[in-house]
Amino acid sequence: MLAIEQKTELEEILDVLGENLSITETQHDAAVRSYKAVGNWLTTEDSELALYKPVVSPQGSFIIGTTIQTIDPDGDMDLDVVCELNGKRPDWTQKDVKEIVGNQLIKHKKYESILDEEGRRCWTLKYRENSSPNERYHMDILPAINTHGYSIILEKAYSNLKDQDIQELVLSITDNERPEYDYSIEPIEWLQSNPFGYAKWFMNIADNIKGKRTKMFSLNESVNPTPKFQKDRLPLQRAVQLLKRHRDIMFKDYSDEDKKQKPISCIITTLAAKSYDGEDNIADALLNIIDNMESHIANRYDYATNRYIKWISNPVNEAENFADRWALLGSKREDFFNDWIKQLKTDFKIFQSSFNRINLSESLQKSFGNEPVTRTFSAIGNKMRMLTEAGNNNIDRKLGLVGTATTGLSSVSKVQSHNFFGNDQEA
Repeated sequence: MLAIEQKTELEEILDVLGENLSITETQHDAAVRSYKAVGNWLTTEDSELALYKPVVSPQGSFIIGTTIQTIDPDGDMDLDVVCELNGKRPDWTQKDVKEIVGNQLIKHKKYESILDEEGRRCWTLKYRENSSPNERYHMDILPAINTHGYSIILEKAYSNLKDQDIQELVLSITDNERPEYDYSIEPIEWLQSNPFGYAKWFMNIADNIKGKRTKMFSLNESVNPTPKFQKDRLPLQRAVQLLKRHRDIMFKDYSDEDKKQKPISCIITTLAAKSYDGEDNIADALLNIIDNMESHIANRYDYATNRYIKWISNPVNEAENFADRWALLGSKREDFFNDWIKQLKTDFKIFQSSFNRINLSESLQKSFGNEPVTRTFSAIGNKMRMLTEAGNNNIDRKLGLVGTATTGLSSVSKVQSHNFFGNDQEA
């Protein structure tokens, strides 16, 4: 059991660590500029899409504040965006919509040069212009049809998403593995997705801390096509960032093929949110999430294969199973997920008992990588030094803690500022 003072210190360390794992304001602004430029190009006068007023908006981790840096200095960050059309021509199929978006991208010399091979649902632009580490990303552009009216999304959802009916945010998306891909002209028959509804669901949970609303994180602002950078995070957001980083570290030495089967972010995020119980600190949130994630994985009978399969429901579309690929022949996904949960429980035991900074640093480096942990302890050390020099720092002689959190304890002494002159000064 951690003393209150150690829990306070651990909270600061985990929060700063999460901040160091987050994308920077420079990265955020570069990504926003890039997808805004794509949106502008898709709406040019000669585009077949112009009549349907496409809006390119972020989705996924970018709008719920859980994006993290890559562990590979030469790796690409993921940026998921939706190319949302206000309707379509009556005879356009899924294939037509997707190909028209792709053809418009090809007409732009820059986009043609960075356009990857066609994906199952998306077109991918690989931005590799900036040679600085961790400032490269690929943008997955998901073509989608808004069948409820353009004005609902642009005017209502961006300004007041929390009051929006989730079903009004449903989009029809393209998927070239669906049987109706080549012939269906009715978007209602297409695969349905609800990225904005999911964001609303997640943030409604994250923003409810011990039954109280914080209003710290503006979902309306983050879903806007030009969101401002937000530095601070809620405990659930930080917990998801740390869980995703732990996964990346654990699987970093696996083969390229096996890495593709590591736990996917939407599963981690969904199970974390379903397990979160309003904890007001990151360590408690993490421990509770790890203990309860598996309880939100169901066993369902699949009549197509005559067997039970694992089921992780999309919270805004219960008919969608995020773990559908676990049941594929030869899949290692379920085993890898179970291995990861077991490793989490082992690695995060240090959060449950008294620790010293050396042991904690070593444990965190194993779980999250040397560089961000070293940066975290350095930043906190510099803060402590400045507090000491200002005469506002304390040390608890029993716990070995340094900081303002020890104020008021009977075993506390002031940390004296160094003058660097020694004691033998001549008058």
